[in-house]
Amino acid sequence: MKLELNLRKHCVETELKRLYNQSLTEYFKPGSNWEQFEKIIDVLKTVLENSNFGNLRGTYPELAGKSEANIVLTTDRKDHVVILINGIEINPMQKP
Repeated sequence: MKLELNLRKHCVETELKRLYNQSLTEYFKPGSNWEQFEKIIDVLKTVLENSNFGNLRGTYPELAGKSEANIVLTTDRKDHVVILINGIEINPMQKP
């Protein structure tokens, strides 16, 4: 799973909420790939419930919005959720 995040107009939290709602809508459409959307929805829900977004935005200014950085939400080899900021891996659920 690899989700490109567009943070040009809003922060990472808003973008993840937008993608979560969009994925729910797609999941319930007839003929959708339910398995694919279940995984996406599960990952987004986990990140939304377990991340300290204030800390993330403060530590990584690219996640605060108005950013042209290449931001990707994905999973690593061990199936842990990570955010890539211009290819640099961070753990979005790391406690401060």
